[in-house]
Amino acid sequence: MMSAEREIRQLQKAKDKAQRGGNLPEEAALCNQLGEILASHGRYEEALEEHRQELRLLEAAGDGIGCAVAHRKIGERLAEMENYEAALKHQRQHLELARSLSDDTEQQRAWATIGRTYMFMAESRAPGGDTEAAGGDTEAAGGDTAALREAERAFRTSLAIVEEKLEGSVSRRELTEMRTRLYLNLALVYDSLRDAAKCEHYMKKSIFLAE
Repeated sequence: MMSAEREIRQLQKAKDKAQRGGNLPEEAALCNQLGEILASHGRYEEALEEHRQELRLLEAAGDGIGCAVAHRKIGERLAEMENYEAALKHQRQHLELARSLSDDTEQQRAWATIGRTYMFMAESRAPGGDTEAAGGDTEAAGGDTAALREAERAFRTSLAIVEEKLEGSVSRRELTEMRTRLYLNLALVYDSLRDAAKCEHYMKKSIFLAE
């Protein structure tokens, strides 16, 4: 099995070659791969720079959906670094680009990603987390209520797109995986909101689909 360092070096070498040849899409794809592997080894700052470079290249190439995905990747890296407000800014740009291009699959992904970021934000604001909610009146036992409600709304919007718009345009397996993840995420949100009945309802749905 190839070591991470060796794989990074090989990708960097291929990226330099694409850059010399002026192949913007190829260079952007290699930035994406480098960003993913660096992030998987906790090197978020370096990964973030790769995705920012990816975005610049795709903007120059005029690739709208590529730019949307690059914004999602930048948002994911920022969320991993616990910079949630900046993450949400890029994730909303992902959503707006997907909307402008009428890409339902990317809109579904955008809402799911936004939901996860709000969920992480709520966890960080929970008692014992990094920050406390302002004034304390939005503090819930399982995290920040306002952020959890935003997560709930985002996951439900994502689920509505799956139910109403993606049937027939993506494979049945992919649809099932999307539903399974969204049901699980909703179960986790309701668990944090201390809503046992809804948590159990969505957890059962997720487990049923997963099996």
